[in-house]
Amino acid sequence: MLTETLSKEGLKHLENEKYSYFSTKNYHLTARDFIQTIVTPAIDKAVLNEEIENCFDCLKQAGYENPIMIGAIPFDISRNSSLNFYASYEKLQQKNQQQINLNNSSEIVSKFSLIHKDRFTENVEQALNTFSKKELEKIVLSQAVEYEFEDKQNPESLLYALLGQNPYAFNFVIPVDEHDYILGASPELLLAKQNRMVMSNPLAGSRPRSKDLENNARRKQELHDSVKDQNEHKIVVDNILKNLVSHCVELKVSEFPDILETSTMLHLSSEFQGILKSSAPNALNLALALHPTPAVCGSPTHLAKQFILEYEGYDRNYYTGLVGWMDANGNGEWVVTIRCGLLNENKMRLYAGAGIVEGSNAEAEWHETEVKMQTMLNIFNTDT
Repeated sequence: MLTETLSKEGLKHLENEKYSYFSTKNYHLTARDFIQTIVTPAIDKAVLNEEIENCFDCLKQAGYENPIMIGAIPFDISRNSSLNFYASYEKLQQKNQQQINLNNSSEIVSKFSLIHKDRFTENVEQALNTFSKKELEKIVLSQAVEYEFEDKQNPESLLYALLGQNPYAFNFVIPVDEHDYILGASPELLLAKQNRMVMSNPLAGSRPRSKDLENNARRKQELHDSVKDQNEHKIVVDNILKNLVSHCVELKVSEFPDILETSTMLHLSSEFQGILKSSAPNALNLALALHPTPAVCGSPTHLAKQFILEYEGYDRNYYTGLVGWMDANGNGEWVVTIRCGLLNENKMRLYAGAGIVEGSNAEAEWHETEVKMQTMLNIFNTDT
């Protein structure tokens, strides 16, 4: 069991059940007693909702007072979901969170890039040409790298490293396919619902974080002053507002974007807070109404997604999808699946993307993806 001091003993793996974990800066949640997984694609909304409702009802009828669903939805919602149901969970408040430094060194045996720099550059140029025709205003392009390690990697040990290096992120380890785990430290809250209260915290517009205080301050000012980054951010905020406001009786958003700092990046950040209508859907359906946001796809969404699926050159799978949890009352928290990796025993596929808009430079955007990928590489104590 995870304790409030995040003891290492609390991360021992239960061999006979699927381990699921999700945390924020305020709490950590550990699911217990795996029951089943629903794989219905989210595009089949009515079927998926019926299956979720039936599963919660069955668990309640069986005498389980606090069942939970914790899982992941892919970027392309026509692909299979991975929504795991558990009989119970523990949700503990974070107090006096420790800075943990775990030596998780593991020798890299091989490295394979699914998207090479030349292909990424070609995709950026294609996107810029598309903008000139005024069909699109933003496209998010990404790369992926698969690392093979000498030893089989333990998901709980990797989580322990993530918690130490990214204590204020949304950290998660969730089983998705056979022998696969999606794990990461996302900085971006897609949607949180507690009764009729709702929140969202979209991010768009970025700079690498510097360890030098003067450089960091300069980069923050650059973000505030950048017409390109402010425009990229506004596209995302306007999209969230358009898709969320119809479910609310009241919805407020930051007047001006702030700067959110992660372990490796600086992001323009806006916060939404609202009160939902009594008829509003549950947390997962609200999150799906926002997915994919322009922060990870582009705008207009349907054209940007079409461009990505046609030109990007690989299957994103769960990357830029959503991960999170929901209880039987429809409350929950879902984050954008970024700063993440897909673990399969001794292999880890890492992902990172950058928003392409008018004025984007392919070299700078590629560098941004490299920096973002470092969040996950840091848990192996490597920058290879």
